[in-house]
Amino acid sequence: MSVRVAIRDPLPLFRRGIAAALHDIDIAPDAPDDLLAWTREQRPAIVFLTLESANDWALLDQLSASATDITVLAVLVEATTANYVRALSAGAVACLPRHATPAAVREVLQSVLAGTSAVPIQVLRVLAARHASVGSKTSTLTDEELSWLRELAQGTKVGTLAEQARYSERMMFRHLHEIYRKLGVRTRTEALMYGREQGWL
Repeated sequence: MSVRVAIRDPLPLFRRGIAAALHDIDIAPDAPDDLLAWTREQRPAIVFLTLESANDWALLDQLSASATDITVLAVLVEATTANYVRALSAGAVACLPRHATPAAVREVLQSVLAGTSAVPIQVLRVLAARHASVGSKTSTLTDEELSWLRELAQGTKVGTLAEQARYSERMMFRHLHEIYRKLGVRTRTEALMYGREQGWL
């Protein structure tokens, strides 16, 4: 099965560097202007996506949600543990720092093509700790509370949610604030972001 590869990075020199590194393993990547359109036409596909701005992170979310046959390799401008965790939680299957060597770029791609991914040990520790805390947090939420979060994620208004649950709007807000407290967050946005990270929504 042939897989197309694309590179999304604002620096032409970096794109050419990745292309040169992949040329050594007989892969000629594309650098489309409209990456989302390209992924609709090229499937299965692998995308090297540089994550630097809020728009880049939003694009990662879109690509991850668009199809299961789009594989994202996150290129991190700031290769911190937090950014590794964030990228993997958002749907990237592997990460590499932007300053990675050509050999490292090839190695990451070949690992992904083989169905594996190397993750730094510190990142694994954070992900494992987060997974353990998720179990305890989800166990404190009722099925009804999880359904309310899912409704909010789909854009349902609190007033509508209250009406469906047969509560006053004021009481619904109290219930939602209790959910936020259980999850260790302060706002609805934080709760929804957390829920998406954990795959509940």
